[in-house]
Amino acid sequence: MGIMGATTVLMSRGCAPKASKNTSLTRRLSFCVEDTDLDLIQFKEICDGHGLKSVDDEVEEVLSEWWGCREVMQRTESVLGDEGEAAPILGLPDDVMTLIFARLPRKSLAMTRLVCSSWKRVAEQQELASLRRKMGVAEGWIYVLAETPQGSPFRAYDPIAAKWSALPPTPGCSQAQQWQGFACVALGHKFLLIGGTRTQRSPTDSDRYSSASAVCSDVVIYDSLTNKWTKGANMTTPRSWFAAAVVGDKVYVAGGQGNTKFLDSAEVYDPSTDRWTKITSMAVVRSSCQGFSLGGQFWVIAGEYVKNQHVDRFQKSSAEVYDAETGTWRFVSNMYLDDNKVMEPSTVTANGELVCVHQKRIMAYKKDSNTWTQLGHISGGEEYARPCTRFGFACESVGSNLYIIGGTREYSQNRYRYCMPLNTVEVCELDWGKQYSSQLWWKVGADMGKDGGVISASLVSWL
Repeated sequence: MGIMGATTVLMSRGCAPKASKNTSLTRRLSFCVEDTDLDLIQFKEICDGHGLKSVDDEVEEVLSEWWGCREVMQRTESVLGDEGEAAPILGLPDDVMTLIFARLPRKSLAMTRLVCSSWKRVAEQQELASLRRKMGVAEGWIYVLAETPQGSPFRAYDPIAAKWSALPPTPGCSQAQQWQGFACVALGHKFLLIGGTRTQRSPTDSDRYSSASAVCSDVVIYDSLTNKWTKGANMTTPRSWFAAAVVGDKVYVAGGQGNTKFLDSAEVYDPSTDRWTKITSMAVVRSSCQGFSLGGQFWVIAGEYVKNQHVDRFQKSSAEVYDAETGTWRFVSNMYLDDNKVMEPSTVTANGELVCVHQKRIMAYKKDSNTWTQLGHISGGEEYARPCTRFGFACESVGSNLYIIGGTREYSQNRYRYCMPLNTVEVCELDWGKQYSSQLWWKVGADMGKDGGVISASLVSWL
C-alpha cells in the first residue's frame, strides 16, 4: 500500500528503505493505480483484506526507516531544488494516498506531515477530515488551556495513547497579555477562540496587569490538520463571558459583557463564508452563561441578570433555547440545579445528554421533563469534607468516557486556607444502558506534567 509510494519517494531522494514485507498489498495497490475508476469501496475492500493493523504497521515501518535516512535527504535537498519539493509520491496518486492516510490512527497521521513535502500536502488536505468521519475512523482529542504556568499554550490529549502534546503558541495569549472571558468551540477538526477581554501586563510590575482592558470581537482558528492558527472574521459585537456552541455546521454566540453593558444580543457564524450575522436577541440579559447544542438547538444556560432589562429582580437558573428554523427563542424557567448564575463544568455526551458536575455529583439533564438525575460522584467526591473543594477543572466527553482534568483543590488546615493546583486526568465510563447508583468507577490517565491549575478553556475536536 503506502509502502510503495513511500519507498519510491525515499528512492527519489537517494535513500531507499528496506523492501516491504507485505508485497502482496503493495502489488495490488500498484495495480489499482492504473484503474482510473478506483473508488473508496474498492480501496476499502483491498485494505480490509489485509487488516487495518497491517496498514498501520507498514506505514510506521516506513516512517521509522525514513528517520534513519533523514540526513541523506537533507543533503540531497539542495540538489533537487524546486523540482524535488514538488515531486509527487511516485507510484500512487494523491487521491489514493488520501484514502490510505484516512485509515491511519490520528497520531500516525500527524507524523506523515514530517516525512516529505508531498506527504505533507496530502496529509493537510481539508477533504481528509470529512473522509475520516464518513469512514467512521475519526478520533476525538481533548484540548485544554491551563492557567499555570502563565502563557502556556493549548495542549492536546490523545485518550487512546494517553499522551499529551503541545500546540503552537496561542495568538493573544502570552506572559505579556492576559486574555479572559473568551469562548472556545470545536467545529469538526478545527476549533475557534472567540471574543473575550484582553489586558496588558504592566511594564512596571511583572506580577500585575494594567487597569486598561478592552472587550474584543477577535476570532482565531486552529486547524488540527495543519497544526496552525489563522485569523477568522470578527464578531459584529465585542463580547466576553458569553455563551457559544456549534449547532449543525454553524457557530452561535449570545449574551455576555460588552465594553459598557451586559448583552442580550446574539449572532451566528458561517465558516463557509467566514461571516457573522445578527439573529434575534434573547429575552434576558445574561453574562457568564454557558452554551450547548442539544437536540439540534442552541441552549444558553444560567448567567441571567435582569429580565427584559426593566424588572429590578434577579431571575437565575433559567435557560433560553434558540431554534434556527423558526428564528425564535424559548424560555425555560428553573432549568439549572440551583440559583448560581455561573454554571459548573459541563459537557454534552456522545448520546446527546447534558452532563454537569454539581457539588461533587455527576448530574444528567433530561430536557423532555426539565429534570436532573444523579449518575454518581467525581473521583473522591464521596469523601470530600466541607473544608475541601475542587474548582476550575475541565469536564469533557469522548465516546462513552467522561474526563475530569486539572483544576484547583482548596482545603483548610489550622484556620488557614490553601489552594493546590492539579494536573491530573481522571476518566470513567458512562454506561447509559444500566440503572445508575451513586457509584462511578474512575481511572487515572496521563497527567499534564508542569501544566495544571484552573482550566481556562477545554473542548473535544474530532479528526
